[in-house]
Amino acid sequence: MPPELAEGPIVQIDDRYRILLGSRVPELDLDGAEAVVAHDDHHSDEAVFARVCAPHSLPRVELMNSLRNMKDAAVMRPLTWGPVPMPGKERPRLAVVFNRPESDPLMAASAISMKPIPSEDVSRLILAPAVLALGYLSQRGMTHRAIRPSNIYWTGPARDTIMLGDCVTNGPAVNQPIIFETISSAMTPPVGRGDGLTSDDFYALGVSLLIIITGQCALFRASNAEVIESKVSRGSYAALMGDTRMTFGMRDVLHGLLADDVVNRWGLTELEQWLIGGTRNKVQENKRVGVARAFEFEGKEFTNCRALAHAFTLHPKAGAKAGSNPEFAKWLLRNIADESISDQIGAIARSASTSGSNSGLNPRQLARVCAALDKNGPIRYKTLIAKAPALGNVLADGFMRKDKAIISLVGETIGNGLATDWYTAQSNQLQLRYEKQMMNLKAMQTSLSNNGIGHGIERCLYSLSPSFACFSEVLEDHFITDVRDLLPALEEIVSRKGKLLKLVDRHLAAFIAARGKINLDRRFATIEAAKGDVNLIKLGMLGILATLQHKYGPSQLPALTDWMAGELEPAINRFGSKSTRDELLQRLGKAGSGGRLIELNSCLNNEKSLRIDEIAQKKATREFIVAGREIDQLQSKAFQDTVQELGWRIATGISASVAGASVIILAMS
Repeated sequence: MPPELAEGPIVQIDDRYRILLGSRVPELDLDGAEAVVAHDDHHSDEAVFARVCAPHSLPRVELMNSLRNMKDAAVMRPLTWGPVPMPGKERPRLAVVFNRPESDPLMAASAISMKPIPSEDVSRLILAPAVLALGYLSQRGMTHRAIRPSNIYWTGPARDTIMLGDCVTNGPAVNQPIIFETISSAMTPPVGRGDGLTSDDFYALGVSLLIIITGQCALFRASNAEVIESKVSRGSYAALMGDTRMTFGMRDVLHGLLADDVVNRWGLTELEQWLIGGTRNKVQENKRVGVARAFEFEGKEFTNCRALAHAFTLHPKAGAKAGSNPEFAKWLLRNIADESISDQIGAIARSASTSGSNSGLNPRQLARVCAALDKNGPIRYKTLIAKAPALGNVLADGFMRKDKAIISLVGETIGNGLATDWYTAQSNQLQLRYEKQMMNLKAMQTSLSNNGIGHGIERCLYSLSPSFACFSEVLEDHFITDVRDLLPALEEIVSRKGKLLKLVDRHLAAFIAARGKINLDRRFATIEAAKGDVNLIKLGMLGILATLQHKYGPSQLPALTDWMAGELEPAINRFGSKSTRDELLQRLGKAGSGGRLIELNSCLNNEKSLRIDEIAQKKATREFIVAGREIDQLQSKAFQDTVQELGWRIATGISASVAGASVIILAMS
């Protein structure tokens, strides 16, 4: 549809792309992100479209920034993105512009089967370009997390290669069917899966290849619970293959890609060797070693720890009692080869017994038991199930849905150390991979202990979810993920409405603290020290915004500066000297019209002027006190009596002198 014939609002991004919100392209919808017509004003012959992210989606903005310039990777790249308005009071959503795919995906999203593609064609046309694309992503520390046949497209005039589809308009793996997810990720609710590792993408690629080659999957019609149970009990390869037979060469590849032990799973090196026909290690099909006796829990028999941890999570009250039962410890000792598991759980059970609780383990202890049973699994705490690197996404989702319970649980998980425990339980190699996230999480554990402005759970939100837009109501209809865009947004709001809803806001402060890359702790401490003094709190926020303008610009913020000058005029009254107040009032007017928060801050937050005024005020106070004491002394009864007595003495002396002089004069005469 030509843009000029479209109905509905038109939004322009980057002064180049027009997005036609009223013109739907439903065949290009993906995972709740609605596709709409878009037009490139610079290249009208380019076929582009836009996806408008779903209301509670978590678009991967950081990944967009990196992916946009990766022209060599066979991945659908975002051309640009920006917020688009929504009707009513709904917050704006992010729209992402892409080049339109040259063909439909390999498989329809709603289908459960497809026309098989011969394995020899698959290795050349699909596997090779997919491995190359994942190699580019891996080199930059990125993951795709949305690999499946319904999100892979043919490209090229002869349809002789493929492109991995959109991986940015929603959170990582949020919309992946669990058959494409590893066992530990399948056990985790979608929002709690996280970016994962390149090995997770290779697993999803393995499932996709199986479906593309055979045209089906044995678990397509199974429920989520059945998929998890089948993978855990039989191993991913056997569960996904069912009775289907695979050609010899591709069988090796799928065994490698679908290995449940991440150490044995094939990666770039193994796949590149296989593609060029080189030597490689063959991964044997996982053997499920039986135990001498199954453990019975909630009417079912369990023969492995991972499945039992998952069951404890689904039935927490029963799991709390079972985890502290001596019979459970005996079963572990007799049936599980890894003695460290029984040692850890035994120590937890003994700790629970000393507390005297009749209900068994407390929620934190049960979480630690589940972590011992399934070291590669998610954190399992009360009703929260999530990988530690995904806690930011879980927290963001909780704020968007106004789910106070989830927000509180994430805070507890970070505060009580379960999140950092998850990292330390990983292998040394993975701990190195997650080092940055772990250090950030430890910092947030400290920040949670300080509930002052710029800290607390809001600071965790913006630190752990770096793509989440600032949730402050002050920003109204602006979608701000980069702190550089904050001051221009505030300037636009004041220019349009004449004011901000408020100047000091916990979300705004936490967003600046987390994303500003400036140490503002002293500024926030000053605000806390104000102890509710409105003027001092506003002055503290002025100092923070002035610091942002100094570091990021823009150089002129006339509307915001003028409005803040008016808001902060009462702060002049903290100066005792009338002459100083008069001088500052004049400087305030000039600074307000100058458009520079830095000058306004210099005027009102000038520590030197405050010290001089304080010294002068103390001196004047001392002089006033001394003068007051002198006045009081002069007016006191004791002083009056002393003066009167002294007067009498003086009068008597004078009288005596006069009398004596009179006698002398009379005698001489």
